[in-house]
Amino acid sequence: MSERDKQEVNSPFWNEGKFENYVKPFLKEPGTLVDMGCNSGLFLKLAEDMGFKSIGVDSDSGAIKRGEKWRKKVGGNYRLIESKMEKVIDELPIIDYTIFVNSAYYLTVNDFLNYLDKLRYKTRYCVIVTAEKKHINRCWAAADIETIRSYFRCWEEVGYIAPLPLEGAHARKMESICFKSGIELVPIDSLDSSNHVQDGFYTELEKGTHYTKTRYFRIIKPYRKKWSEEYLYNWFQERINIYNDIKLKGLQVPIIVNKNNLILDGNHRFAIVRELGFKNIYVRRV
Repeated sequence: MSERDKQEVNSPFWNEGKFENYVKPFLKEPGTLVDMGCNSGLFLKLAEDMGFKSIGVDSDSGAIKRGEKWRKKVGGNYRLIESKMEKVIDELPIIDYTIFVNSAYYLTVNDFLNYLDKLRYKTRYCVIVTAEKKHINRCWAAADIETIRSYFRCWEEVGYIAPLPLEGAHARKMESICFKSGIELVPIDSLDSSNHVQDGFYTELEKGTHYTKTRYFRIIKPYRKKWSEEYLYNWFQERINIYNDIKLKGLQVPIIVNKNNLILDGNHRFAIVRELGFKNIYVRRV
């Protein structure tokens, strides 16, 4: 470690201290977590130790390589992705917590706002840790808390941590804030699916049954008489692809339900996650 590293070991503003004081208080229940701008992955390991399934994203190839070596050394199971933060969101599953720890202001304000438009339907909570910036460029996302609040005006603010006393080596004014989106995590058995035609389809696929031999295919084919063979094949193949994608990456789009938990859109995805043994499911209520 450098001399500065040694001074920061027990600091409330750096490393574990930063996580303990500005991030951990918002992590109310274990689930999934993405650290945007994860560097070498310290927070991923700390979150994993709390029971989280963690993913880290960083565009710095050097940081990712260091993170991979450190992950192996400490026996971590979290995932590291080398990518620009604003580019990766489409491939991520729905996440319980997304954290930006002194990283949001490295995005242009346009990229950050576009990211947040998508993030509203990809995460339940977003935690922003920010520090006072000496040099302000209007083209980049802001560091001050009031402007950050304006970025999140379509979200619900659910927590705020004020700056700690500026004591010790390399102290800095830092604060954090947590916002809640409209995504909910509900018991899968609480949802009412009005469409049961596809029930059992994914179970048959798991047993190795060709889709043309499934009960679902026997129901759909005569019902969709106007469909060509090619269209019918593509339609089933699309659902098989969705199934394989969710198995690999998790649910990427929330199920849409009404106030009575009736599924309005997403019956196939609901059937898939139920087949995969999910106990809870992410929903967007309208």
